Amino acid sequence: MKRFVLISTMALVAAGAWAQDLKTFQTGFETFAADMAPTLSYNATVGNNWSDAYIGNFPHLGVGVAVGFTSVPLASIEPLLATIASGIALPEIVRSMGLPIPAAALAAKIGGFILPFDIGLKGMMLPETVTAGLSSMGFNFDYTLIGGNIRYAVIKENLLLPDVSVGVGYNRLAGSISMPLGVTGQSFTFTTPAPDSQSHTLAVTDPALALQWATDSFDFTAQVSKKILFIEPYVGAGLSLGNSSVKGGIESALTYDGAPVTDAQVAAIKEQLALAGITVPDLSAAGFLFGAESAAPVFRVYGGLTLSLFVVKLDTSVTYVPQTNSLGAQAMVRVQL
Repeated sequence: MKRFVLISTMALVAAGAWAQDLKTFQTGFETFAADMAPTLSYNATVGNNWSDAYIGNFPHLGVGVAVGFTSVPLASIEPLLATIASGIALPEIVRSMGLPIPAAALAAKIGGFILPFDIGLKGMMLPETVTAGLSSMGFNFDYTLIGGNIRYAVIKENLLLPDVSVGVGYNRLAGSISMPLGVTGQSFTFTTPAPDSQSHTLAVTDPALALQWATDSFDFTAQVSKKILFIEPYVGAGLSLGNSSVKGGIESALTYDGAPVTDAQVAAIKEQLALAGITVPDLSAAGFLFGAESAAPVFRVYGGLTLSLFVVKLDTSVTYVPQTNSLGAQAMVRVQL
């Protein structure tokens, strides 16, 4: 888990922030968060799109597990690294594909009655044993995904024609991670403008990196698939509409100009930060978080191939988002009747 790319890269980013002032940290992180937020709406679609554009009417059904990722392009990460942590040697996978954001789901579909449609449900929540194990390693990690979709067969497959379907679904994704950075403390400085022109310092002790993300999105798809013996190629397009947010920063006991921060001081500190051109969405005696939101529609194209072994299917696919050049991938194994 400690080798996980998202965690390790964000840790390096945060570690590089110690040499910078608070405004620099805000600018860099908000730039990154603004580019991560749109990826969440289609990251949450993991488990929705099976290789079959239409699985058939009841008693056709299936259940399986899907894992995958979507990426924040390298071009979106480089400004953050240039201003905060220049000189970091990024892992090869990040340089070639961008920063991968993970996704996982248990998914099931059942064929509809009379009309040619199928219904899918999915979900994923980390068991307490997993979160406890991560906590013992120094991580606090949470991940919750729920969703469902309905697909209607516009064309049903026959000897010559493929399956063609259109679908609509809803997805809710939320997650967070907190991990210690292994340093005893550091100061973040900022200066209010004239005539005040006062320098202030927010200091942290035994800080932990905090990252939180959430999305609520509706997903619309069109997909084509065709069975050829024991393989099934497929292609599709999707449009995700919704709201996504990313927050991140430092969890730590704060001091302000040398004195411990109390809840009663928070409003006054925020006023001083605002004078310096710094907006902190979340600030308390226990830390501060910056962030960004996105409601931009995200269009993607995807395609893949499935290998069928009797009732077991191994499904792989790749996703591409033209407006951001983001890449994604998914693998799924399921039992399908």
